[in-house]
Amino acid sequence: MKTPDTLFVPLSVALCASLMGAVVSLAACDDFEPDRDRASDAATSPAASPHLAVPKEGGVERSPAPAPEEPRPVAPNAKKTFAEVTALLGSHYVDGAMTEDELWTAATEGVLARLIQRGEHPVNALLSPEELERLLEGTRGHIVGIGVAIEEVAGTLVVRDVIPGGPAVTSGLEPGDRILGVDGQRLRGIPLGDAVARIRGEAGSVVELFVQRDTEEWTLSIPRGRVAVASVASRNLEAGVGYLRLNGFSKSTGDEVGKHLEALAKAGMDRLVLDLRACPGGLLDSALDVAELFLEPGMPVVSIRGANGSDERAAGRVDRWEDIPMALLIGPKTASGAEILAGALQENGRALVVGQPSFGKGTVEAIHELSNGWAVKLSSARFFSPNDTPRQDNGVRPDIEVAGADAALARVEELNASEDVALHASIELLSR
Repeated sequence: MKTPDTLFVPLSVALCASLMGAVVSLAACDDFEPDRDRASDAATSPAASPHLAVPKEGGVERSPAPAPEEPRPVAPNAKKTFAEVTALLGSHYVDGAMTEDELWTAATEGVLARLIQRGEHPVNALLSPEELERLLEGTRGHIVGIGVAIEEVAGTLVVRDVIPGGPAVTSGLEPGDRILGVDGQRLRGIPLGDAVARIRGEAGSVVELFVQRDTEEWTLSIPRGRVAVASVASRNLEAGVGYLRLNGFSKSTGDEVGKHLEALAKAGMDRLVLDLRACPGGLLDSALDVAELFLEPGMPVVSIRGANGSDERAAGRVDRWEDIPMALLIGPKTASGAEILAGALQENGRALVVGQPSFGKGTVEAIHELSNGWAVKLSSARFFSPNDTPRQDNGVRPDIEVAGADAALARVEELNASEDVALHASIELLSR
């Protein structure tokens, strides 16, 4: 499947721009966090599992979609106003006039800020070369760095995970370690993104981390290098139940999913839990590739409608996974390409969706490289489900709502279904 030309004028890659939670991974496609109200606890009844919501007549009780924002006012004679403001900056602003480049950069950012946005998480944005590189890294399946995912906990950077085969593993860094400093500078009070930028660097260079584990503190020198980043993880849970987690959609995700499914089947899988709760999106074509694995040829996947036309996508190949019983987990951090996949499987009757409503991204972005090495991330289209549901602000609604689907996920190898209520519910459903 190919992304339509209307999404590539001019560009390097089309994205369903990804959204990250509080965790910023050094392998992330993009690093902004969903911001939505949490769903209330689902109702239960003695007739249902203690972890399942009871569907109301006509479907699960749902929260209303947020109301669209009012259009921002437009000033009359705005071009003249801009010149007047520029003059005032030069003569009255306390810190003095802006340079011409500062002025036009701010003007460009202001234009983009008036386009489709998601609160504090920019969808349309001007990207510096460094920001562009970080965005595209997550779509390539590898990064240059030390191979860790970090999060901020109470103002301290904590290692959430280390990537197998990366420099951090061989240097002895472990999940739970606290990173207090980088190259002799303390990190307390520094924004998470800035800390990530300090840890990253050129392949072959060395970064010094001041690390704390329990009460022990030491300085650790780690060489930076190219690290392969898997977007898929899996394991067998109980007899016949396979578990597959998608962390994003990179160029290799479709192939990765296929290989994981084959390994799970070889180990006896005959039912599958597909977990998209922490999947922020990524490459559009990769999301469509994964959908094709589970859908019969001709089943609709998504409708993409942009300024230059529309494109209907349907599954087009035969795979061995089109009949496997599936439960699909979603939550507030399920976004963009993950919503395309979840909606296609739900509305084609291929999976029962469990959890909480997804983010409601709804747009496809294209990266347009500029002549000065910067780039613009620009919404080029909206996507609609097979049943013609617009995803922007609506999101995917679960068939069965389960409280706690937005909780932090354990590492795949440490999953415990008795402690993960949404996972427990999905296994129960598959066992009926």
